[in-house]
Amino acid sequence: MQITLAGKAAIVTGAASGIGLATVLKYLEAGVDGVVAVDVAPEPPQPLLRHAEAGRLRYVRGDVGVEQTAVEFTRAAVDSFGRVDVLVNNAGISVVKALHEHTPAEWDAVMSTNVKATYWAARHVIPVMMRQRSGVILNTGSISGEVGIATQGAYGPSKGAVHQMTRQMAVEYAPYGIRVNAIGCGTVDTPIVHTSAAASGDPDKYWAMLRDNHPIGRIASPEEVAAFFTYMASDLASFFTGSIIMMDGGYTAR
Repeated sequence: MQITLAGKAAIVTGAASGIGLATVLKYLEAGVDGVVAVDVAPEPPQPLLRHAEAGRLRYVRGDVGVEQTAVEFTRAAVDSFGRVDVLVNNAGISVVKALHEHTPAEWDAVMSTNVKATYWAARHVIPVMMRQRSGVILNTGSISGEVGIATQGAYGPSKGAVHQMTRQMAVEYAPYGIRVNAIGCGTVDTPIVHTSAAASGDPDKYWAMLRDNHPIGRIASPEEVAAFFTYMASDLASFFTGSIIMMDGGYTAR
């Protein structure tokens, strides 16, 4: 089965590493006309540079928790590629603490990056998709948005909000041909997880715990999530909307 994104233009946030970077590369491999990659990093990572030089990639630096960033990446997509067919709300941060241990600043930072950013992106991209009468929005969710997990005091609630926003938007915008889904990821080998492991005090024990938490006996790679994001962005997934698809190695099956 050949998955193609030819004729489509996409926006991917959190695009400089992890799931976001893997998704941008997978979209380019699948023949997407162009991608706007968004991240706080000053420059696009090396794997994206040649695509930028070829005109298939625009890089927008900015904090997704700030509305102006959404204004800029939406404008970049429309100006460069004429449309927005796919929006991947992937940027996210986590603070590994119990809820009462979060400072107000930490709580606000997680909610800004994980929740408010999803709203800002929707606020500016959805009108473009409504005019097109088509579009796909994919949100990076989490097992933490479906089940309680210790030390995910702000992250869990933030992903729960993203899951419910996914359902809300799916119902609201289905009449305009817009599909909205979220992928409820288990643990993925990303910089966030490496940071959490380093802060745990015993990284080896932490990694073993992560593996053991998943019945499949391992954690996911960013490329595995990117492959599913590619399928969900394609016309092959045309009947999916309003779904929180658990890609979690069996974590929530127990």
